[in-house]
Amino acid sequence: MQLKAIQHKFENNSYNRIMKSKSLLTICMVATFIAIILFMASCEAQQIAPEPWFSKTDTNGDSVLAVYESRIPCPDCERLKFALVIYGNTRTGLPSTYTMARVYVGKNNDRLTNSGNIVVKQGTALDSTHIVYQLSTGAPSEYQLYWKVTNDILFVLDENLTPRVGDAGQGYVLNRIQKTE
Repeated sequence: MQLKAIQHKFENNSYNRIMKSKSLLTICMVATFIAIILFMASCEAQQIAPEPWFSKTDTNGDSVLAVYESRIPCPDCERLKFALVIYGNTRTGLPSTYTMARVYVGKNNDRLTNSGNIVVKQGTALDSTHIVYQLSTGAPSEYQLYWKVTNDILFVLDENLTPRVGDAGQGYVLNRIQKTE
């Protein structure tokens, strides 16, 4: 009888310890979950959109018409992050100037920028009616000519006014990323 009482007391103590452990574990899990949610919420609330790398107006006071970006093949780096900002003449609305940025990922990761004028021409090797933007000053020769396919897409052209060909992972198509008001 006394053995059964001791055994019963031992079982109750073990049961109570297990239940306390489970309760403590549950409380810890809930507290951890709440802490993670609060941390994530505080991170989201503190995120501030970065300032763009380009000016809202050029040196003439012309506003941004469009911003284009792409990842272009690069023979001596992982990839070339490429961006082109086109500013429009406030009187005519036509492209007037540009600012270009290039980051050679895996090479130096510095942003190289240059600016200059745009001349709007007509005709590619594919069609004489296509609109072509020629960056007349400051741009590297391989990035001076663009076929305006639509307002949202530019193709980089070679010196023969033919679209440049990329590879399976990257190409020479610039996509508009920012619409103006």
